[in-house]
Amino acid sequence: MAHAIPMVRAMSLLPVLRWLDSNGHDARPFLRDSGLVTAVHSDPLRPTPLLRVGNLLRLISQTEGPDIPCRIVSDASILDLTLVGRVALGSRCPMEALQRISAALPLFCSHENLFVSDDQDTLVVRHNYGCRFDTEAAHLMLLYAIAMCDRLCAMTGATVPRIQHIEVLPHPIAGVDHLRELFGVGVVPVRSHAVVLRVPRGIAERSVSSIARDRMATSRTSSLLPLRGDGTFASSARIMLASMVEDGLPALRDLAIAAGTSTRTLQRRFSEEGTFFGAVLDEVRKERAERQPAGSDVSFLSIATELGYERQSSLTRDMRRWTGKTPSIFRKRIREGE
Repeated sequence: MAHAIPMVRAMSLLPVLRWLDSNGHDARPFLRDSGLVTAVHSDPLRPTPLLRVGNLLRLISQTEGPDIPCRIVSDASILDLTLVGRVALGSRCPMEALQRISAALPLFCSHENLFVSDDQDTLVVRHNYGCRFDTEAAHLMLLYAIAMCDRLCAMTGATVPRIQHIEVLPHPIAGVDHLRELFGVGVVPVRSHAVVLRVPRGIAERSVSSIARDRMATSRTSSLLPLRGDGTFASSARIMLASMVEDGLPALRDLAIAAGTSTRTLQRRFSEEGTFFGAVLDEVRKERAERQPAGSDVSFLSIATELGYERQSSLTRDMRRWTGKTPSIFRKRIREGE
């Protein structure tokens, strides 16, 4: 699992983009420089490289300051906070919300971990990522998680300080001093790329001011599969490639950048599982081609373009190889229920 490609659903970008827009910023340069231009213009459930999201926060912070994750979370409506918002609206108290988020995280992020435990009069919240960001991006991603937890506690009507104790990796320039003022509590700098929070039980178990219907149970997310796949590297790569192919035919180097590693390392990991990049990409294109709705009138040229082919004839060739039929005959047989 340590070798799985770090991914997160594109919906995680929505609070950031809305903050940029409401504060008069053009999001396009930030998205372009972090490699996330296309991710935000498609399905919000689309898998997106997690490391690039860290890069996006780092780029914004260099203009707006190291407290930017807190400002984004503070300015967002609860529904704008995607997973946290959907869970919180169906929870009775912060502790229940955190427990539900912990259980749902594998559906939304491949490498994000949240652990909730009791320790006498406090609720201990441990959060980390199972992948390596640079120090600045790591601090910002962890700060985002702290701000989310604080926002959940604020839904009870509790005032600052809502968190009793914070341990977090310091910002490489600002350290942790800016956090003491934000959260009204002592902050302990640690070397670990993780965060430990202690929330008073009186706040953790306090009822939120308004309990709404459970949006998790009624949304598309109820049918999602974990982003980690089946635990193999090839499965993880297949999920990422299925998303990347929407923007054109990805190369091995593109996948390496998304994974935050080298092409040689990727080739070795594929080899260890008895496969190679081309074979996995071929599986992805085959699955997407065969998934085209039988009743669809989408042209085969459009399908070929969507799958990264330069010519429709190349799609026809591969469909014959995959199914023994041309695209038109394959679609006809599906329509006839064969």
